[in-house]
Amino acid sequence: MENLATLLQSRQPLVVGSAGSEKALETLYSEEDCDLIELRLDSLGNGDSVHHFARRQRLSLPLILTARHPDEGGMNQLSIRQRAEILSEFLPAGRLLDLELRSLEELGDIWERASEIGMVRIASWHDFTQCPSREQLRDIVEEMAGAGADIAKCAFTLEAPSDFQRIAEALEDAPLPLSIMGMGTLAPASRLFATHLGSILNYGYLGEAATAPGQWPAKLLRQAISCSESS
Repeated sequence: MENLATLLQSRQPLVVGSAGSEKALETLYSEEDCDLIELRLDSLGNGDSVHHFARRQRLSLPLILTARHPDEGGMNQLSIRQRAEILSEFLPAGRLLDLELRSLEELGDIWERASEIGMVRIASWHDFTQCPSREQLRDIVEEMAGAGADIAKCAFTLEAPSDFQRIAEALEDAPLPLSIMGMGTLAPASRLFATHLGSILNYGYLGEAATAPGQWPAKLLRQAISCSESS
C-alpha cells in the first residue's frame, strides 16, 4: 500500500479488519480483505500463534495494536500492567497503536515510545450504553488532539435514528482525522454512513466473530464501500 501517513492524512475511508479470535488468525489477509488489521491483544493474548500471525501479516498489511481497557470492551480483565507488557511485546510488529483516552496517563511510556519509533497513534473512546452529546464528543476529540494523537476514534451506542446526526456533526469540524462509528442495532447502517462523511478507519471483523456490537465482516464492508462509491 502507499505510504501509510500520506494515506491517513488524505482521509480516504480505510477498512480495518479486527482480529479477536484464534479463528481469525488462520488466514493470511490481503488488500482484497481490508486495508489494515487490528490485533485485539486483550482477546488474543501473546501465544505462539499470535506472534506467528503478526510476523507474517505485517509484511502485507499494517497492524494496529490494541489491548483494550476492561471498561471499554476489553476481554479477560487485563490489569494495567498486563496490558503494558503485552503491548510492549508486540510494539515492534505494529505500525499503529490504539490506546483509550482514559489510559494515556497510565500507559504514557507506551504512548511515548510509539511516537519515538514512528508509529501512528490512535486515541480511542467507547461508550457501550449511550450516545454522547455534541459538546461531549467535541471535548473528547479535542482532548485527544491535545494528547498528540494522530487519529481520534470514537464508538458509541446509537439509541435512535436521530443519533446519526452526532456522527455528521463530529466529522464536520474534526481537528484531526476521525474514526467514528455506532454500536448496537443501528450500528451497521451507521458504519457505512460514516464512511461517506469521512470516517478514516472503519472497522469490520475477521474470522467468524465480531469484536464490537454491530460490526460488518471486514471484506463485506470493503465491498459495500466500493459499491456505494461507484454508484
